[in-house]
Amino acid sequence: MLGTLIRRVTVKTLDVVVDKGRSSEHAPLRAAASALDRVRGVVGLDVVEAQAPLPTWSGDQPDQPMWASDRKKLRKHQLEKGIIRDEDEDAAASSAMSAEAAPVIKVYYKRGCPYSRAAMDLLREREFAFEEHDIKGDDATLSWLKIVTGQQTTPQIFIHGKSIGGFEELRALDQSGELRQRLERAPDEGEDEPAGDEALVDEMEIADLRARIDAGAQVRLCDVRTAAEVEQGIIAGAMHVPLQELDARHGELDAADVWVVYCKSGRRSLMAVQALRGHGFRSAVSLRGGIDAWVASGGAVVALALDEAASAPRRLPVLQQHPERSPFEDLAVGDGSVSMALEGDELVARVREVLDECRPLVQADGGDIELLDVQGNVVHVRLTGNCIGCPSSKATLEQGIARRLKLRIPQIIGIASPQLG
Repeated sequence: MLGTLIRRVTVKTLDVVVDKGRSSEHAPLRAAASALDRVRGVVGLDVVEAQAPLPTWSGDQPDQPMWASDRKKLRKHQLEKGIIRDEDEDAAASSAMSAEAAPVIKVYYKRGCPYSRAAMDLLREREFAFEEHDIKGDDATLSWLKIVTGQQTTPQIFIHGKSIGGFEELRALDQSGELRQRLERAPDEGEDEPAGDEALVDEMEIADLRARIDAGAQVRLCDVRTAAEVEQGIIAGAMHVPLQELDARHGELDAADVWVVYCKSGRRSLMAVQALRGHGFRSAVSLRGGIDAWVASGGAVVALALDEAASAPRRLPVLQQHPERSPFEDLAVGDGSVSMALEGDELVARVREVLDECRPLVQADGGDIELLDVQGNVVHVRLTGNCIGCPSSKATLEQGIARRLKLRIPQIIGIASPQLG
């Protein structure tokens, strides 16, 4: 060790002396430097010999955790630089891996989340195979996870298609020994748990739907009952597509949205969700209990508004109107007006029903309608949320809400609002 260090210092010193001598302006110094360089080459002081030869690289990769995206980038770099070759053996190995059964563990994570990293490290330590899905920026999957798990945090871990929670829940299952038991248990043992693609099929509770609507969130509803059934009422803002027509008309629904599908009791909606899955709808869920459970919990229903041909379903509008044009102008009123005069609580209740029919159109743009009072056949309302200060709020009040109230309740002579001055 010491001898190697002395030899290295001597070689480096001679290198400096020879270089300076050769660059000198004096010929004798240049000649002396050349002579010194020849002498040190004879005695072996021109290079430092390695103690041991460098080992050859076998091509093996270190076994260390990497993000899937980083692993793909590394492989692309190695292929471009010629470090590795994409041989037939690699393709055969990939085919063999894809032919194997999909792991029973699925981890939905956001890149950079320390809890996600800890959860996947734990699974790797236990040598449990799992699928990882980076959902950062994937709004559709994020919305679906929020519906089926009730959580907005990551990671969200599924075993046999059933959510177990995040990292803390995974660690608790591992420490108790139950994690390995769940993995070894078949999906049909003990509980009726879906597998494969059916793992995404789930039901949404009535309370969760009401909470989202009350919070002003945009909700896409699809009623799959028959035309005769929807005559009894429909959830405000829902689109009507009968189950038997769903395969032919699924293109009327945006597959990127989260769709809450409902029927009368919740059975046909599960079939509808499975049909939508076959058309690429990853974020469709069934409303548990259907519209019966919705009404039983106090949810309101409204009359289905159809166009003049009575063939086009009511759809949630895209509110990109001119600032002075009401989004209600293209909404047909249909039947449902009352001919007899109403008074007191009956009048107020009827006014609330009509406002509930208008509310989804306003909520879709981030606003809402607040009923202040009904005095002398004049309805006093106020727009809230994004409607405050919106240039189209006056048109919405006068051309939309007032027009609809007068047509549905003929005794109403107008509306009053602080936003009308």
